[in-house]
Amino acid sequence: MRTKKAVFIEGHIMANRMLGEASQPFCIHSVMFNNGKCAIVRAASGVCFNPGETIERSDCEWFFKDQKIHLLPFQYIKENESQRELAEY
Repeated sequence: MRTKKAVFIEGHIMANRMLGEASQPFCIHSVMFNNGKCAIVRAASGVCFNPGETIERSDCEWFFKDQKIHLLPFQYIKENESQRELAEY
């Protein structure tokens, strides 16, 4: 049986975009991770991260300013795809 090894990943918020209806807005974020990968992410709580802020993953849990957060599932993509998808979302 394989065991998961503890991995620390840091993600830097590059841009955000507010979407949804006025009664239920949500933010999507373009994130560049310290492993060189990018993604479009959304927090389940609807919180908006600002460009320049950082999210972190430690032992399969995500954190923002030392508070545990839940991110909706996402895929890693290339940086130029991240910029395009954020604009098209």
